[in-house]
Amino acid sequence: LTLVVVYAPDINDPQMLGGFLLQLALFPMPWVVGGDFNCMLDPIMDGLSSVSADLTKSARTILEGLEDFALVDVWRHGHPTSKQYSFHSQVNNMFSRIDFMLISSSLLHRVEACSYHPRSILDHSPLDLIMNFPKIQPPSRRWQLNPRLLIREESRAMIRNRIEEYMEVNTPDSAALDIIWEALKATLRGHIISYSVAHRKKAQAQVLELELDLWQAETEEYKNHSAETRERVAKIRHEFNMLTTSKAEYALLRIKSRYYARGDKAGKLLAWQLRKEEAERKIREISISDSTTSKDPEVINGTFASYYSTLYTSEKGSRDQMSSFLDGIEVPTLGEGIRLLLERPVTTIELLAISLRTSPSVVLSGPG
Repeated sequence: LTLVVVYAPDINDPQMLGGFLLQLALFPMPWVVGGDFNCMLDPIMDGLSSVSADLTKSARTILEGLEDFALVDVWRHGHPTSKQYSFHSQVNNMFSRIDFMLISSSLLHRVEACSYHPRSILDHSPLDLIMNFPKIQPPSRRWQLNPRLLIREESRAMIRNRIEEYMEVNTPDSAALDIIWEALKATLRGHIISYSVAHRKKAQAQVLELELDLWQAETEEYKNHSAETRERVAKIRHEFNMLTTSKAEYALLRIKSRYYARGDKAGKLLAWQLRKEEAERKIREISISDSTTSKDPEVINGTFASYYSTLYTSEKGSRDQMSSFLDGIEVPTLGEGIRLLLERPVTTIELLAISLRTSPSVVLSGPG
């Protein structure tokens, strides 16, 4: 599985996108490509403005890439007639959907949900893609103390009180100091985990409430375009930013980045051609019955195997069935006159006539 993050320039640059697709062809499939593409793939369905917009060259390049590589716009695939916007241009007063999640069509059966969230920290709406990979187990992680707990006065007071309670019960005379110290760490870990879970649930409830308020405010802004709705959206977004800042800072502290360098490889053109041919032959969906379809590759392969196995399996017919079939057929017969004519002996004149018709003609030149 290849994960790709895209941030396209805010200018119409089809050459950059074309080069990106060529580089993408060198990496193993399937792909999950997401990010800000800065163009609308469908100006009618993906834009809301008083001025009509045309399909840009960058958008045409992306659409050609979707066809060549069998990529699917996941959100549009699940919402073919819905309109939703991921970006609002304050300068042009235009709403647009320019943030996409493109995946290989072979992963469609893994998708459980794909949805946009309200714009909070950034000016773009986050796009959430949930996929089901049952064979992949999440890695086990060791517990680590969140250093930000030591910054908040509330959490420091909780830890201080728990230590005082522990030391009142476990005096140095009751056990060895190393045992008291190890037991204190285990006890504090339990209290900190309990405190962190309660704090996280409270913060998540506040975030969900603000997201709902922000979603309703943005929907109202789409309809009214008034200063009051814009002010309400800005106020809710500010509250949301203040609430999620600590979470973002903690994520930055724990982030781990890995960089991979990939030089030019022989066979780049061949890789491109193979990707394109594979995309053209890809079967994304199959009808199982009159009203049921499936995108699961195993179901698609099994349906084809069952069909051709049935098609090329010879039927074992019985002698009675063959006799019944032949008895129902009227076989034409020759008349008595034609039969006698065919059975009479061949004459010498007939043989000479046939010989003259079939022998090659020879031209003999005369004297002189």
